[in-house]
Amino acid sequence: MRITRILPLAALFALPACGDPGTELASTSTFRVTVVGVNGGSPPLAEAPLPANRGDVDETWDFEIDARSPYGQPVPFEGMVRVSVEPGTVVALEGDGAIGRNILVSGGKAKGQARVTAVYGPARLWVEDLGYVPVPISTTPACSNGRDDDDDVLIDFPADPGCAFADDDDESSGSFSAGISPPVHYELPRIGDVQGEGSQTPYPYEAVEINASRPKPLVVTRVASDGFYVTDLTDQDKGHNHIFAFNFSTPPGMRVCDRVTFLSGTISEFFGFTELSFPSYRLEYPGEKDTCEVPEPAVLTDAMIGNPNEMEKLESGLVRIEGFVVAKKFGPKPVVNNIPDAEHSNCDLNGDGQVDFENAIEGSCANVCSGDPECTEWTSFSARGNYKVYNPSTLVQIQVQTGTAASFDPTAWKGKLLKSVTGTLRNFSGGSLNWTIETRCPDDLVCDGNPACVSSKIPSSKACVRLRTIGDNDQETN
Repeated sequence: MRITRILPLAALFALPACGDPGTELASTSTFRVTVVGVNGGSPPLAEAPLPANRGDVDETWDFEIDARSPYGQPVPFEGMVRVSVEPGTVVALEGDGAIGRNILVSGGKAKGQARVTAVYGPARLWVEDLGYVPVPISTTPACSNGRDDDDDVLIDFPADPGCAFADDDDESSGSFSAGISPPVHYELPRIGDVQGEGSQTPYPYEAVEINASRPKPLVVTRVASDGFYVTDLTDQDKGHNHIFAFNFSTPPGMRVCDRVTFLSGTISEFFGFTELSFPSYRLEYPGEKDTCEVPEPAVLTDAMIGNPNEMEKLESGLVRIEGFVVAKKFGPKPVVNNIPDAEHSNCDLNGDGQVDFENAIEGSCANVCSGDPECTEWTSFSARGNYKVYNPSTLVQIQVQTGTAASFDPTAWKGKLLKSVTGTLRNFSGGSLNWTIETRCPDDLVCDGNPACVSSKIPSSKACVRLRTIGDNDQETN
């Protein structure tokens, strides 16, 4: 098959001037791409978008392709073009000459149907000429035959840039002519869509704008040293409506209760914890007479703590435990004979600063402590500030991090009751205890007889609502 490509730059200068009567440009410059149907019906309108697709179902887009010259004239392009969707994924194509995510354009035209998934917002179909000529598996393609077929000193895929893929039968580059369709209208993903109602986000490593135009707002529930936490108040009954925005530092000009009217960033999984990295955001400051809309924390029951699905619904959200005791076996000295006690819960037995699970003795020590609700392994606490608390009636255990209540010393409170601990829920996929409650400020820690705690629970409309953060005054000297 001979493929008509865009002409080299030198050849373009040799073309007749655009004012010459009767001249036509036959080279392909672009493709006119039109999505003519979606899921068997008309494409959705901007005022009635389809729900964001989470990547769990396929949708069908019927499309037409027309090759055009630089002047918009139809041209008889012959060749395969690559079809993609942005944002989203093309699963497969159907139509005459369709192979995988490629389709044959013959006489400058093609029609087909794309199965797409994980599409959201104003999504568009993208078509590009990569010079790709796929061949059947039984045939040895030019890009995998061990020869320099186009005499450019480069041999086969991936060394030869003219080889789009290993099964490409043409070592020459395509014209890279491209075309993009008008938008197909979907809603922007909600926080619940980004969380995916499971352990993994459906939009990994994608730059996503969160849907902030909801009946109820997005509200800041915590301002942390490395970012901030947001809850979508519209989806409180569904769960999965909280997310952490990793900002690398305390975001300036923000405080608990602020509303977020714009939020975007790159979605990633940090050891099982869904994050919005490199966030861009816009805040709306509530007035003095406005009610703070931070929701009351979800109280974790023993059954919820033991159910990963229930905990996933609350990831990054405000939660609370009540009536838990700080681990009794909690001290800096090395464990003796694999029996931790109040002063000996350190499983770093060789003193190198870490617990090595390939070391049978240290690994056994850590496993014993991990399985004991009354034991907190000291190295974990000294490295990250996490320590274990447990329900004295049922021995259900969970980790907490109370570093924001700076004057509270958990080692001095070991074996004693915490009336309640409130904070944001964080997931970490390593180890046996994956969930940690991180307090936001001293207001989140309630106990009797300790000046580092508050004596009773404080409503969410007031807890940890502090002065607005400011920028770094020493930035110029950093």
